[in-house]
Amino acid sequence: MTWKQARTEATTLMTGLPPLPRPWRIEDLCAALAERRGRPLLLHELDLAALPFGLWYFDGERDHVISRAGTTGYHRDHIVLHEICHMLAGHNTGPATADGDDMAARVIAAAVASPHTNAQEELAEAFATMVLKQARKRPPGGEFEQRASAVFGAA
Repeated sequence: MTWKQARTEATTLMTGLPPLPRPWRIEDLCAALAERRGRPLLLHELDLAALPFGLWYFDGERDHVISRAGTTGYHRDHIVLHEICHMLAGHNTGPATADGDDMAARVIAAAVASPHTNAQEELAEAFATMVLKQARKRPPGGEFEQRASAVFGAA
């Protein structure tokens, strides 16, 4: 998938989002999206060495978006939006099958059961970047960080 193709598909997926909250708060977007989809969308922070930066899974009743504990601000918002893209695109939609209430076990089971393709990951990156740009959320930092962000499509 080319970046242009990813942006085109991401634009289509963005039509499934409710209006972006002003002022921007990822939690408000998630609440509105959960209401629109008719099922809870829960945000979790988890400190697992095996966790990439984030993960989405559906437990049969609720959507769960997990971000690595300690990520904040722009980075956390980008991770959550990346996972929301996987959710909206229907990537690997089978419920996580680990038994019990152990969040770590369910996260690991979901990650092992549903690896994403490079094309799916490119789409999710484009989606997160485009939503944050539309929300006028900019990464923090000085001139170097802003230029680097512009080169990689976030500005």
